[in-house]
Amino acid sequence: MAKKTKIKTESELEVGSFFTAYRLMRESLPSRWKLYALSLLCMISVAVFTALLAYSTKLIVNDVFSDGQASKAYLVALLVVGVSIGKGISGYSNSVVAMIFSRSITAEYMRRVFAKYMGNEVPFFSGKHAAQHMARVLIYGRAAGSVVTDISNRILTDALTLIGLVAVMVFQDPLMSLVGAILFPIVLLLVSYLTRRVRAVASAESEMQGALQSVGTEAIEGIKTVKSYGLEEKSVTKFVEAVQMLEQRLLKIARTSALTMPLMEIIGGITIGLFVIYASWQTLEHGRSPGEFTAFITAFLLAYQPGERISKSIVSMQRQLTHVETMYQILDEPEPTHEGELEVLTDATSDLEFRDVSFKYKKSKQVLKNISFKTKPGERIAIVGPSGAGKTTLIDLVQGFYPPTSGEILIGGKNVSSVAKNQLRSHIALISQDVFLFNGTIRENIADGNPNATPEEVEAAAARAAVTTFTDSMRHGLDTPVGPNGAALSGGQKQRVGIARALVKDALIYIYDEATSALDGDNERMIMGSAIDYAKDSTVLFVTHRPSTLKWVERVLYLNEGRLVAFDTHDNLVETNEAYRSLFNMHSEEDLERLALEEAELL
Repeated sequence: MAKKTKIKTESELEVGSFFTAYRLMRESLPSRWKLYALSLLCMISVAVFTALLAYSTKLIVNDVFSDGQASKAYLVALLVVGVSIGKGISGYSNSVVAMIFSRSITAEYMRRVFAKYMGNEVPFFSGKHAAQHMARVLIYGRAAGSVVTDISNRILTDALTLIGLVAVMVFQDPLMSLVGAILFPIVLLLVSYLTRRVRAVASAESEMQGALQSVGTEAIEGIKTVKSYGLEEKSVTKFVEAVQMLEQRLLKIARTSALTMPLMEIIGGITIGLFVIYASWQTLEHGRSPGEFTAFITAFLLAYQPGERISKSIVSMQRQLTHVETMYQILDEPEPTHEGELEVLTDATSDLEFRDVSFKYKKSKQVLKNISFKTKPGERIAIVGPSGAGKTTLIDLVQGFYPPTSGEILIGGKNVSSVAKNQLRSHIALISQDVFLFNGTIRENIADGNPNATPEEVEAAAARAAVTTFTDSMRHGLDTPVGPNGAALSGGQKQRVGIARALVKDALIYIYDEATSALDGDNERMIMGSAIDYAKDSTVLFVTHRPSTLKWVERVLYLNEGRLVAFDTHDNLVETNEAYRSLFNMHSEEDLERLALEEAELL
């Protein structure tokens, strides 16, 4: 039976948002209490100085204008200037501390999400462009920093300021303050309604931003293909469509969030109008001083701004809370566990065995079907077959990127499903056709194969892979920067660095996936002769379409349509398997004799 997805009600979403915000605050504040204490001091100072500024208007009207006491004008003026300076300094300090606070939290959650991503296995990354994953990392980190800063600083600063100004209002006229309090539930209902609207349209924003980055990155990374096939217009069209989709979603959010300001202005305007009528009546009929009402209205006007900012912050924060909730769904994914004690490969031999292994990707037909074979320790094996035969899938299973759908894979007699993934991969070295190099130096990229390798071991691996034949002529030698993904090196140079990175790793199994395709014949013979001699005790797998590679192997594993067709020596397969001969355009002795007879008859 299909699992039904429970649709959350609005009240459940609001409760979920509250607990999400609470969890984020609980995780973020304790470790930064010193910084937050400084921020809180600044917030309290802002609130106190703002309240004093409102109260000073009473002194200005009563003591200076109404009583005409010129001597007090200087004191009141100094008070106003001092209060303004204090408020300005406190506000500036608060903004700087809030920025530092926000960046610290943003960096922490970016790190946590990225670390979680790196802990996932290969299937997690399938089906989505790398730019989409990175867009999520950035969005979630920024959302976490924004939410914490909004709650702990912006909203709290405005709330403290509001409390100070309300205190001034109550002190001047409790009755008018009570009338103003009636506005609170109206504003609360308004904010609650707008909050739900924003959450409803913000849920897919990160997906759209990821799609936008994916389209743009794809076009730039494939610029040679774009130019070769004249795909500029198509690329621009796809990018514009992605921009328009995101723009429409952001416009909906902006329209909803912007409603807070005009609605608050209307409510505030009506309230001030009523206050003016009430103040005039109290002043004319009951002899109240104008300064009292001036201070009250000033406090109300000043309170209107933080009140408006609080409501607007709460509404706009829902968008970020949506991202934070999704972030926690990722962070809360359980770590992969394994029942029983994990095995190690430290003392294992390098023989590889497949026992009736089958595999299929999600929503696809079976890619490997009942594959069984066993290699000897130190044996060199070619894995061949037409495109789509399952060669890449087979080596992915060896590395534990995917678990087999059925069957067992053993290295040194130990089931790889019982070996920790990092332990398994520490004994396997992959050299692919499209070698990926990280932005750094040649030396750093080689050392990535074995972080514990000494400088001498790195240099020895570089020499075995003939990296030194081109670095010796470079000014910085092995310390030459390679650029993003090795952009500063040629294809052949990148492949040599990739081979050196594998050779610095003392692996049980080496996998060469068309790893010498960019090398000329002389360099291939020199490098592979040295590499094979170094790895004589390790099993070496060659995934290849090139007949020249077959001279390095002892047996050939021939796949076709996901099935193991044959596992034998190259010479035997040439003599007995017509499909294998056709794959490499070769002829058996019998074929050669027949061709010779046909030629003789023609003569």
